[in-house]
Amino acid sequence: MRVLVLGSGVLGAAVAARVAARGHEAHVLEAGPTPASGTSATSYAWVNGNKKRPASYRELNASAIAEHHRLEGVERGWLVPNGHLEFASTDEHREELTARVEGLEAAGYPASFVSVSAAALLEPDVRVEPDALVAWFPGEAHCYPEVFVAEMLGTAGVTVETGASVVAVSAGGVELADGTVRTADRVITCLGRHTGRLHPDVPMVEPVRGNAAVGVLARTVPAPVRLSRVVTTESLNLRPAGGGALLVHALDQDPLVSPSDPVPPEVLTTLRDRIHERVGLPVALASAYVGLRSIAADGLPVVGPVGAGYVVVAHSAVTLAPLLGELAAREVCDGVAQERLAPYRVERFRLPYAPAAQMH
Repeated sequence: MRVLVLGSGVLGAAVAARVAARGHEAHVLEAGPTPASGTSATSYAWVNGNKKRPASYRELNASAIAEHHRLEGVERGWLVPNGHLEFASTDEHREELTARVEGLEAAGYPASFVSVSAAALLEPDVRVEPDALVAWFPGEAHCYPEVFVAEMLGTAGVTVETGASVVAVSAGGVELADGTVRTADRVITCLGRHTGRLHPDVPMVEPVRGNAAVGVLARTVPAPVRLSRVVTTESLNLRPAGGGALLVHALDQDPLVSPSDPVPPEVLTTLRDRIHERVGLPVALASAYVGLRSIAADGLPVVGPVGAGYVVVAHSAVTLAPLLGELAAREVCDGVAQERLAPYRVERFRLPYAPAAQMH
């Protein structure tokens, strides 16, 4: 079987790898000049099931974390399984964090409270309020998406064609912007926020200033700061970015950026000030960029047959990629419907919703 995979981000790469692992030909078409040059390159890449709702979606993310490990993500260099510390200092955050941790514990998700002093042993250079409430999520991780993509695309049987912008999908293949055609037995679209362009039945959130599809991340220069894991606070989220650099995100700054403009100077100043506050050092920024997230209308993934093709799109793509790649390959290549994907069919956006009974 010849399968065309559209997009070479984390989802496209994972799908292609699992298709090829079954002995099929997986040919990836990427519109950009290099793989992983879209949303995957601007992701905070926190691997977790922490705030995922409903319960079935949290369980899907938890299974995906296990899949990262099954594929030897630690040994192959893309997964850093050092957990996540969250510090709450305001009454509102304390209340929300307490309820969340208790709910996660009851559901069997690894979560607990630790003392500030215990947290300081894990992250001695992170400065927090002495009376902070601290939650510890030992099963969570962060990921280097480019390494993941490289490992997946390096699978035998996967080929990649860059500069190939697809304008139409049909039962027999795709048409490119230059008018040429690529034939295939099946087409799997993994184009993130661009999914709706080829599949109008999939309603995607259009990135505009102030909505959840737009976020700002900054990478620092290498700094003498001990940081080993994802750390969340009210003012700043930070994690290692490799080579001594830090990757930072401040949720309240997201509404201040535009999808088409550079990061405003006042946002850069805020991020630098908050980094200084949290690590006790003035650390310069090497880069800052606006990330455009891939979010379907209801925030949940869309996976399954759509029109003449098959679609895989998810906001939590870095977490879900290994699992969704495997489940999609089972459906497309093996013809076996996956019950876990039933809540994520495109039919849910129509009324009444009836899950697909079988795959073709």
